[in-house]
Amino acid sequence: MTKTTVFAAGLAALLASSALADTTIRIGHATPESSPIHQALSYFEEELEKRSNGGIEVEIFPGGQIGSVKEMTDLVQSGNITMTTGASVHLSSAVDQLAILDQFLLFENEEIARDLLDGEAGQAISAAMEERGLKNMGFMELGFRSFTNSRAPLDSYESFAGLRMRSADNPIAIKAWRAVDAVPVPLAWGEIYSSLQQGLIDGQESALSSMIIERFFEVQKYVSLTGHIYWPELWMADLEWYEGLSDEDRTLIDEVARETVLKQRELTAAANAATLDELKAAGLEVNELPAADKKRLGETMNGAIEDDVRAKVGDDFYDAFMAAVSR
Repeated sequence: MTKTTVFAAGLAALLASSALADTTIRIGHATPESSPIHQALSYFEEELEKRSNGGIEVEIFPGGQIGSVKEMTDLVQSGNITMTTGASVHLSSAVDQLAILDQFLLFENEEIARDLLDGEAGQAISAAMEERGLKNMGFMELGFRSFTNSRAPLDSYESFAGLRMRSADNPIAIKAWRAVDAVPVPLAWGEIYSSLQQGLIDGQESALSSMIIERFFEVQKYVSLTGHIYWPELWMADLEWYEGLSDEDRTLIDEVARETVLKQRELTAAANAATLDELKAAGLEVNELPAADKKRLGETMNGAIEDDVRAKVGDDFYDAFMAAVSR
């Protein structure tokens, strides 16, 4: 039996077991039940079922039960499930314009990122998603990514030179890190811990919470708060399904979705703050990359990949998005 056959059979069994209300929303996502994403979606489920007096039922399939981020995005586009979530970096194969978010140091802090994504810049992304049959329900967030490593604190622009770091298998990201003389090593997520443990790489970059969840702190010495890239978690629905809703259901779903996004962001901020304390308690040395070095890092990396990003998203989209960021 092929992997595809097993996946299809498992999906059919999961969905066939569900009961139907007047409207049933099936949500698949890849994060564990302890994650802020699942906790927020549980709020969506509870509030929507309560406010609709049982007319809308929500079923959540967490932890990648029905596939990877890419597979679940395909399932939403084909109408087999209603909604899913995924980090923007994993979705540019479905929506080219999302590659605009692969740039470095676009946003100074979470508040600015949220304002832009909830406003003009986010509207442009939402429009591009609709061209691919996806309705953007809102920008959740994973937060800013930072580094752990076992070599030395990353406390200057020059300290990245020679750093053997795990990279996603993404040509744009690899090109960017090489521009600052780092040595990106493409590895699957599941290979990071053992590669750190065996000394095959010096460090890795991730959201703060991942440093605890994946236990990277056990095999690393330093945490460097580089905040080099902000990763939103896109929450998307089947556009055809959304447009087929009654006005009453659509208004209610939109209202609860807005509340859910705000709750998820609050939960993420709290989790990241708690994680930093846990990393310090575990004995890791924490430092921040100075602002001048961070700015130089971003300028060098973005300069190296601008043509690649433009080629993927289109000049008009690139210029409009970056103008919104500048404002």
